[in-house]
Amino acid sequence: MTAIIHCLRVWRHYLLGTRFIVKTDNIATSYFQSQKKLSPKQARWQDFLAEFDYVLEYRPGKANVVADALSRKAEFASISTVLGDLPTRIKEGLGHDPVAKELVKLVEKGKTRQFWLEGGLLYTQGR
Repeated sequence: MTAIIHCLRVWRHYLLGTRFIVKTDNIATSYFQSQKKLSPKQARWQDFLAEFDYVLEYRPGKANVVADALSRKAEFASISTVLGDLPTRIKEGLGHDPVAKELVKLVEKGKTRQFWLEGGLLYTQGR
C-alpha cells in the first residue's frame, strides 16, 4: 500500500479528475477499501485516496507477466537470449508501413533533413 500511496503522490497532478485502475498482486491491499478497523496511518491513506477516482484490482503475480519481467534482477536478464535480429525485422517492417515508405521516398529524393537512411534503416535524431 505504501508504494501505491507514493505513486499517487508523485503523479497526483496527472491522476486527479481521471478514472484509473490500480492493479496489485497483493491480495491484502485489494481489501484495503473494505476494512472496518483502520490504524491511524491507514486512515490517513484512506483520506488521501478519497481524492482519486480509481479502482483497486487484484491480479495474481503469475498473471502479471510484464511487471514480473520488469522486477527481475538485471544479472538474470543478461543471460536471456533475444529471438530474431531486430535490425532485420525493422527493415522488413519498413516495407509494410505506409508512413515509413513515404519517409523513405522523401529521404531518397533529398526532400527531408530530419530523416536519413543507413544500411537500409530509417533514422531520425532526437525522437
